[in-house]
Amino acid sequence: MSTDQYIELFLKWAISGENLQAKTWLENNSLSTQQMKYGLLITGSRRQIEKVFSVSLENKQLPLELPIPAELAPYVASITLPRPRSYHR
Repeated sequence: MSTDQYIELFLKWAISGENLQAKTWLENNSLSTQQMKYGLLITGSRRQIEKVFSVSLENKQLPLELPIPAELAPYVASITLPRPRSYHR
C-alpha cells in the first residue's frame, strides 16, 4: 500500500449524535469529510491517516478499527478502515 494511496474510513457517531467539533477537528487535520446517515466518510492519503490516527497501516488485516483520538472520543463510537470492495463480472 503506497503512502500516497487514497483511503476511505467510516466514522460512526456515539449515541449523542453528530458533532460539528469532531468534523472540524478532522478537517483541520487535512482530512476530508462527507456526511453519512450515522457518521462521516473520512478520506485522505495513507500518510495523512497514519499521522492523524498515530497508526501504521503496513500489512494490516482489513477491516481494521482505528484508535479514536482523545479529541474525538466524546463524540465517536468507532472509526473503521473497511475491507476493499470486490467487483465480480
